[in-house]
Order: sequence, then structure tokens, then C-alpha cells
Amino acid sequence: MIDISREALLRDTAGVARVEDIGPVTLDQTKRWLRHCNVTVKPVVLPEAMTPVDSYEVPDRFREAVHLMTPADVFPFSANTSRKQDIDHSVPYVAPDKGGPPGQTRIGNLGPFVRFHHRVKTHGRWQVKQPYPGIFIWRSPHGRYFVVDHTGTRRLP
Repeated sequence: MIDISREALLRDTAGVARVEDIGPVTLDQTKRWLRHCNVTVKPVVLPEAMTPVDSYEVPDRFREAVHLMTPADVFPFSANTSRKQDIDHSVPYVAPDKGGPPGQTRIGNLGPFVRFHHRVKTHGRWQVKQPYPGIFIWRSPHGRYFVVDHTGTRRLP
């Protein structure tokens, strides 16, 4: 994925684009890469403007927003940035017909996990809370606490 405005791509020559898994690249280089490609233009994703849904399944627009906000697996010390991670609820989903509250599937209750970490969270004795979107507080089975955010993992005293 390349993050660049349409105007910059069509008019500017001295700007910078951001290329996923690479980083900043000059517009000139970006134009050379895209010269003979089919390009799909996607709208800007604003996670704070996404309305929660009453569904266990995570809509594609939420999946994209979660990846852009939190590109790495949120389990402590994980570094996987694959787009093929599971997107799971921090607070387990309960169907509305079984007493679950509305709007459980929302940006502030979702995070990316590789399958193994998803299973550890769901079936292991690890506990997680997400007090703010993109900030995860973990408690290990041994009572240790970790904070995971966009800067990585930190152990709490």
C-alpha cells in the first residue's frame, strides 16, 4: 500500500510518499514504480468516525482501520505485521440475543493477533484490556503486566 494524495501524484514532483513495509519514498520513484501498474484508489480511513456494529464478524473497513492504527500483533513482544492476522475482540463478544451490549465490534475493542496468540488470549490464562484504541494492557498467567502500543511492549512494575 502506498499512502499518497491524488493531487501529489498528479502534480507534485518533489514530495514524499509512504510505502507500506518500506517507508518514505520520493514521489519521482513512486511514479516510476506505478507507471505501468493498475492502481486502486481507496478513501482515507478515519477510525474515530467508524460507527460500531452489532456483529461478531469484523467488516473489511474495520479490519483496514485496525491494521493502519495497529499494524503489529498486539501480544507482548510480538513483531508480526502481516495483513493476514486475526482481528479479535479485546472484550469477548457476546451475541445481543444472549445479553451482549450493542456496538461490541468497534475500533476500541479490536486488535490484530497471529493465530497462536489469538488462541492464547482466548483459551490461555492471559488477560487483556484495551482502555483506549490501540493501547493494550496484558496480565500474564504469572501476574506480570505489560503495555503494548505503537511503540512496542513495556513491562509494568
